[in-house]
Amino acid sequence: MIPNLKAEIIPTKSIADIKLGLDFEYFKANSEYQVINDYDELENTYSAKNTWLILYRNEVLPWGDPINEIYCFWNKIITLTFNANTKRLEFIYVGQGYQGKLLGLLGIGDRLDSAKDQYNFYFEGDKHYLEYKEYSDKAGEIIPVEIETNYRVAYSDEYRDQIVEGFLVYLPPEEPGHLT
Repeated sequence: MIPNLKAEIIPTKSIADIKLGLDFEYFKANSEYQVINDYDELENTYSAKNTWLILYRNEVLPWGDPINEIYCFWNKIITLTFNANTKRLEFIYVGQGYQGKLLGLLGIGDRLDSAKDQYNFYFEGDKHYLEYKEYSDKAGEIIPVEIETNYRVAYSDEYRDQIVEGFLVYLPPEEPGHLT
């Protein structure tokens, strides 16, 4: 499975023509990959271009939260995160080198404020989100794509020269009682 680095970023759906919800076994059967053992090996192996690097992470964090995920890395540009229990793709992150745009408007290396005429900004944690403006029929609705910039503070007049460094799309949380 070779990602399309120019594909549109589609909230709750896909990046690089890779769809959220993808089955891990299907991914492996259709991809060239190499399994790695840790992050040190990841840094040393990145030179192997156009091969997915797969890292299994099954551990308990110091505060007791378990992590059971499978990470797949493509040339320091794309990171896929599969839930190791369900084997479903839940997160796709893209960074430097990705050429596709969010909503045909915002891409890696663009100024965040290039979208301010069409959208408001919502900031949570250290990520920005686009929010529909008041005149839209979706006013106040947040577009579910995390936008990482070179700043870790909210967009403002003081911090308006923010440059987009990455995007994260994710599966929406499942509603209680909803079966898929």
